[in-house]
Amino acid sequence: MHILNITLSVDPTVQEDFVAYVTTQLIPTIDQKSSLFRIHSDANTHPTFGLQIEFYSSNILKDFKNSELEKTYGQLQASFPNKWVCFDTELEKLSP
Repeated sequence: MHILNITLSVDPTVQEDFVAYVTTQLIPTIDQKSSLFRIHSDANTHPTFGLQIEFYSSNILKDFKNSELEKTYGQLQASFPNKWVCFDTELEKLSP
């Protein structure tokens, strides 16, 4: 299994609306199993979240990154302009 982990740092003034939007508007449009996590860390200066999207193969993940990821970022930017930053990482599950 492969997971795309998108770490998002969000302006505190929009965090509640951001979480509501991602869980009710964004995740339902993603064709893969997806979850939103709150990241707790002493290093965070803003509310930080992890959006994890699961894929059965690296090829499906690659296709998503090539076709859907920019659309996902565009939806967030349209709803919360300049109120978040992110980076993504790929995880590969090696054991249960």
